[in-house]
Amino acid sequence: MTIYDQVAIFLLMLTIIVNCLTVYFQKTRRIYDRFGRHSLTVHSIIVSIFWGLFIISEFVTSKSDWRLENSYPVIGYSIMAIALTIFVLAVREIGYKALSNGNFFGQPIRQLRGIYKYVPEPIYISYSLWFLGIGLVSSLKVFFVFTVISLIGLVLIESRFEHPLVISISK
Repeated sequence: MTIYDQVAIFLLMLTIIVNCLTVYFQKTRRIYDRFGRHSLTVHSIIVSIFWGLFIISEFVTSKSDWRLENSYPVIGYSIMAIALTIFVLAVREIGYKALSNGNFFGQPIRQLRGIYKYVPEPIYISYSLWFLGIGLVSSLKVFFVFTVISLIGLVLIESRFEHPLVISISK
C-alpha cells in the first residue's frame, strides 16, 4: 500500500465522519439555522469540500502499485452499470436535494417507494458497488478497501445519522 492509497482511505473516512457530525449537530443543535435560508447551501459546501478532496485523491491512487495481478473489466463495468442504475433510480425517487440531507433543512420527507422497496440505502449501496466496479476494472486494491469502508461507514453508520425519526416505505 502506498502513501497515495493511505491518504485516499483517510480522506474517505474523514468525509464520512464530517458528514455524520454535521448531520448529527444539525439534528440535535440546529447548528446551521443561523444561516437562514442558506443553511442547506452552507452544509452542502462543507460536505462537498471533503467529498471533493476524496475524489481528487482517488485519481492520485492511479499512481499506486498496490494492484491485483489481473483486471476484470467486463465484470467491473457491469457492476458499475448496476451501481449507476441504482443511483439514478434512488435520486429520481427522493430528489437531488436529499443528496445533501435536505430533510434536515426544511425539505419535505418523501414516502420511499420504488428502488427503496428492494435495496436498503440504495445511494450508499451504489457508491459501494461503484468502488467495487472501479477496483475490478483498474485492478487497484485500494478500491476494494473503499468498498468495505463505504459499506461500513456509509451504509451501516452514516445512514443511521441521516434517518429522520420516521421513514415510511410504501408497499
